[in-house]
Amino acid sequence: MEAVVQIVSREIIKPAPNCRTKLKEYDDHQKTFKVSFMDMLSPECYIPITFFYPNTHYFNNKEETSFRLKLSLSKTLAQFPILATKIKDNLIHHSFDDDDDDDIIGSLFVEANIKMSLDEFLKSPNLNLLNEFLPFPFIPNQVEEPRQIGVQVNFFTCGGIGIGVSLLHTLIDGTTMSSFIKCWAKFCEDQEDYYEGKFCGGDYSLTCSLFPYREVSNGYRLISSETPFVVEKGKKSTTRRFVFDEMAISKLKDKAKSTRVCNPTTVEVATCFIWKYAMKAASGCKLFDPWQSVLVHTVNMRKRITHPPLSENNIGNLFWRSCAYFKSLPNKDINLADLQITVRQSISEVNNNNFFQQAIASQCTTLLSSLQRLHQLYAKSSESYLFTSWRNMGFNGVDFGWGKPLWVAGGGNVFDSITRNLVILMDTVVGNGVEAWVVLDDVTMKLLENDYEFLEFASLNPSIC
Repeated sequence: MEAVVQIVSREIIKPAPNCRTKLKEYDDHQKTFKVSFMDMLSPECYIPITFFYPNTHYFNNKEETSFRLKLSLSKTLAQFPILATKIKDNLIHHSFDDDDDDDIIGSLFVEANIKMSLDEFLKSPNLNLLNEFLPFPFIPNQVEEPRQIGVQVNFFTCGGIGIGVSLLHTLIDGTTMSSFIKCWAKFCEDQEDYYEGKFCGGDYSLTCSLFPYREVSNGYRLISSETPFVVEKGKKSTTRRFVFDEMAISKLKDKAKSTRVCNPTTVEVATCFIWKYAMKAASGCKLFDPWQSVLVHTVNMRKRITHPPLSENNIGNLFWRSCAYFKSLPNKDINLADLQITVRQSISEVNNNNFFQQAIASQCTTLLSSLQRLHQLYAKSSESYLFTSWRNMGFNGVDFGWGKPLWVAGGGNVFDSITRNLVILMDTVVGNGVEAWVVLDDVTMKLLENDYEFLEFASLNPSIC
């Protein structure tokens, strides 16, 4: 399938006028200030996500559609002022007195024409093409100060559109991404300015107060050259999209049940099942005896810190890493229920307010100790895997005024040249299933995507429509 993406325009969208006042609340004297400790641990990359919408009467006029998206984006940036700035070397740059504010504040907005129909693309989703629908590459330009948010509006020949969004991970995690995009959609949908005078945006000051800046090695970032999640030099990864429908998830829950865990969650069983067969595929490429594996899963801190209470409006990478460790026994198959117990236990260890209260009281010293132990496990592991869940974040309900999306895509193959052993879990558009975007070494992926036991529950890149 070939498609030509023609870039029509590029411009910088400025926040609404009240953004300047809100930015001064962070620091009224300096033009730069430091990021929080939690954000120093985030990956140095853009988070990619693309929303696809069918042709409706709203798209008959491209200029009107673009105008509404730009105007609402400007209003949203005013609600999230810290995300309208630039960041480099752990410093957030803003300016109030100079005349060069135009180069510092704002988000990139790109318009593109796609020379194919949306139906044609969705019938056989080409993950390579998804990269073309995004405004930024996965890794930011190392020379310039990267903008935190970029948008690309893609107009298909049939009148459908795809809205690709790239969000810099430095201050933005999945929850902040969700809050920003949902607020933007609401502004675009509601021409009567329902949010006018109300706060729907984000606060970064509490994040910096609870987790103040402190020096920490770049090796402790979630994804860095000192973790097992970066592709080795000379090698390449492959991204595949696997879909588990609601019936498959139900069957996996039955398999994962035990006397110790009688109520497996959807995320847990999808995680355990993929982990099991990723280990099986990897063990066919490497010889280790015994086989040892580490599974890291991101855990949202906002729901677990109660003093002071946090909400989805708190900006920053407010997540931590649960760590499950598995060691195989000779001549014994990996049991899904055993993995379920291991994953549940690992999450429970950080699933309480006390863990994070100790971190706050120690000025993050306990978190650094936890990271040191994790890296020790990496060192003795045959393979380690990183899972993150975007389920239940409301992406399938993002309505800019022309209905819900036909599909929400997690990024195509932008990860291939950089990351490995990465899994992103998302909601299916229909039913209570799971879309899993899986990134593995080329050889390992070939074994996984041809494993009939795995494909009994997972469909490989099925049609959207």
